[in-house]
Amino acid sequence: MKNLSILSITTLLACCMLFVVCKSESHLENPYKNKTEKELESLSNEKYSKIIAFASPKACGDATEWEIIELQTVCGKSYIPYHKSVDKTTLQNMINDNNRLMEIYQPMMAPRINCIPYRKPLGVICKEGKAEIKFEEPVRN
Repeated sequence: MKNLSILSITTLLACCMLFVVCKSESHLENPYKNKTEKELESLSNEKYSKIIAFASPKACGDATEWEIIELQTVCGKSYIPYHKSVDKTTLQNMINDNNRLMEIYQPMMAPRINCIPYRKPLGVICKEGKAEIKFEEPVRN
């Protein structure tokens, strides 16, 4: 009988926790959904510039000091280099915010832009002091 009572309390507690978690996440709407296309364009440019500046705090002299991270652009999945010295949690939070904006902005822009086909990133190279992504060569027919 005591085991049944403990099981009932545990089940009730788990259900309450699940309800609270689901309810708290249900109100998390995309903060960019009511923005105009012009506002989204401006925010997109601003966020991308801040991400690039944060990710590249110094000149590239040694490619092994750099990593690759994914973010969304109007053309879909893209990659940028970031220096290992940057706070990756802050960078990821900036990228997550950018990606939420892209959830709204990308469908507006996709029919009107011409994007480069996806290519797999191979690593980071240093070119004239700037970190750049080296991509696999496109397949030629």
